[in-house]
Amino acid sequence: MFRGIPFKYDDKLKREIDLRGLSYSTFKNYRSHLRRISEFFKKDLMDVSVDEVKVYLHRLKSELHQHPQTINLCRAAFLFFRQSILGDYSSHLTLPHHKFVHKLPDILPAESIIPILEGISLRYRAILSLCYGSGLRISETLALEVSDIDSNNMKVYVRSGKGGKSRYTILSQYSLICLRKYWKSYRPNGSLIFPQYHNHSKPTSPQYVQNLFSETYQKLNPLSNKRITIHTLRHCFATHLLDSGVDLRTIQVLLGHKSIASTSMYLQLTDLHFSKLTSPLDRERM
Repeated sequence: MFRGIPFKYDDKLKREIDLRGLSYSTFKNYRSHLRRISEFFKKDLMDVSVDEVKVYLHRLKSELHQHPQTINLCRAAFLFFRQSILGDYSSHLTLPHHKFVHKLPDILPAESIIPILEGISLRYRAILSLCYGSGLRISETLALEVSDIDSNNMKVYVRSGKGGKSRYTILSQYSLICLRKYWKSYRPNGSLIFPQYHNHSKPTSPQYVQNLFSETYQKLNPLSNKRITIHTLRHCFATHLLDSGVDLRTIQVLLGHKSIASTSMYLQLTDLHFSKLTSPLDRERM
């Protein structure tokens, strides 16, 4: 992949991303989409027209059945390139934004998560326990450094959050025990807690952890038709906290959400919240 047409905009793209304080993952995602566009049309990205990109975006939707978020990310990457690198702010530079319906995520009951964690090796149990017990994204977990774990105050410092934002979240006793056992067994070199085996300066691949989690879940739940990923554990963290009476604002801070509106989604997922509500129709009859 990416061998036909050389991509000569890495440095400029990285510079523009850095100037705006955007994350390295944004740079990687934008670069990936831009290189695919260049490869598809077999020419320099500078020579790809807006109409051609419309054809490409339509192909992502109709032929490859890509998720709307993927299509919109590709659109954003091309617009960013034309505007920020080529300085093209002309009126013709318009691409449709793909509208999509937000679906509520599937949630696992708390009692079903421990068997999943116990069904995998110690290293990956420690990783996944942080995703659930601290509400971390998998990228945040794998980027953790030894100094980010504060066992005295039972909290975790997230230095690589979405949008480059840092925050603190809680550390579970279960995760702390897993981390201590893992540390004694593996003794990783360097600052990262979960480095690659052959390169301790880089974090473990999230794709491998995702595949392991999915396989373990399917073995334990062969008849399940739920859409379960590692990110489900983060949703479970928020929902189960809400079930236990923690307020939305606190959950927002722990998750690192910019807006309380994002956190409010979990009101739709908690059974306990609905069980405490009384319809105004029934209240009038009391």
